[in-house]
Parts: sequence; structure tokens; C-alpha cells
Amino acid sequence: MGEEEMPTTIQTSLFEFEIVLMFAKIAILIILAFYAIFALIVIRQVDLMSKTLITKVSPYLKAFSIVHAGFAVGLIILAFGIL
Repeated sequence: MGEEEMPTTIQTSLFEFEIVLMFAKIAILIILAFYAIFALIVIRQVDLMSKTLITKVSPYLKAFSIVHAGFAVGLIILAFGIL
């Protein structure tokens, strides 16, 4: 009469969770690397554009593209440190 059944629990392997987490970290770093490559390509394109089409805004766009690339590289360094 006093028999109680233990609640069923779903046991997940800690090892499997660690593998999934490691792949997620690697995927995030790869995506951020592609983003940094994109930012460097943007610098090149803005430089070519400012040589072709000279305007008053060109130096500001070039500076903004350099800041953007610095942000992208800094984001990779930050993510590598956190992950």
C-alpha cells in the first residue's frame, strides 16, 4: 500500500551536451570570422569607391568602414575570450 514509484527522469549524457556546446562555440567563431572578412572587403570596396567617386563624405565613409572592421575583429577577440 505504501509503495511509491520514483518519478521518471530523462538522463542526458553530460558528454553529449559538452560536444554540442563545443560545436556551437566553434560555429559562432566561424561565423564571426566570416563577418570580419566581410568587414575587410567593405574597407576595400569603400576605398575603391572613394577613388572613383570623390565627394565630401568619402573620408567619413572610409573612417566608418575602418571602425566597423575594428569592431568585427574586436568581437572575435571578445568571443574567443568568453567562449
